[in-house]
Amino acid sequence: MTIGLLGAGALGSVLTARLVQGGAEVVLIADGVRAERLHRGLQVVGLTKFREALAVQSTPEGCDWLLLCTKSWQLEPLLPRLEAWCVPVVACQNGLLAVDALADTLDAGNVAGFVTGLGAARRPDGSVLHAGDGYAVLGAAVGAPTAALQLLRDAFSAGGIEATLTSDLPGELWLKAIANNAINPVAALAGVPNGALREGALRERARAACREGAAVAATLEITLPGDAWARALEIMERTAENRCSMLQDLEARQPTEIDSITGAIVRRGRRTGVATPVSEALLHAVREREVHF
Repeated sequence: MTIGLLGAGALGSVLTARLVQGGAEVVLIADGVRAERLHRGLQVVGLTKFREALAVQSTPEGCDWLLLCTKSWQLEPLLPRLEAWCVPVVACQNGLLAVDALADTLDAGNVAGFVTGLGAARRPDGSVLHAGDGYAVLGAAVGAPTAALQLLRDAFSAGGIEATLTSDLPGELWLKAIANNAINPVAALAGVPNGALREGALRERARAACREGAAVAATLEITLPGDAWARALEIMERTAENRCSMLQDLEARQPTEIDSITGAIVRRGRRTGVATPVSEALLHAVREREVHF
């Protein structure tokens, strides 16, 4: 199996490293300056130790799967290229928008989602710190996992990422988004690692945001595959030293994924009449930070 990966940032680098260590053939998809940088190799430290230069090509030609690890806000301009490439895609982004956008553009049977609580961060020297392990779930956009998706799961498992297969990808995406809504904007605005949210006022704010997300999901009759607050606490514990991606983005003065996480929950709350005052405040506060970049 040959796996293409587009978006070798923090998460993408850790997934690449683990897949290669498990024996999979991984090709990095990039062009221009990005390709030049990737030709110099990837380095991952922390829970994963990896340093290697991999094949880089401009399209996923010859790949059985394409892992899409870009930021959620980068997806829309990529859709025409993804459609032209005609390769099965696994959305690895945070939030509630990517899988639906891909399924609407591509053959939904060629779209899957990867949901994880793994924590990683890019360091100033360009290497990536694998700071925390976490659960991982793979599922098809529609229907049960296919044989090809099972083979991809096996490739992850060979690299030490024990991904489970689900026939309820929407439920998993919602559970992760609710947990992200509890963690990412709260930690990002406070400027603290995930573990700092386990106590005090930050814990209460995170829990309130979590309750709002769960209430929206319940109104939409989304069956969550677990307790959202328990999942959030699990992520806080297992990635306690990690600075979440939203905090990393604010510190780098780059756009965040607030719209696909908190914004998606707030918009659905408005449509269904569910009040989300804490989430709305978090959404506005992060957007205000972005405006002043």
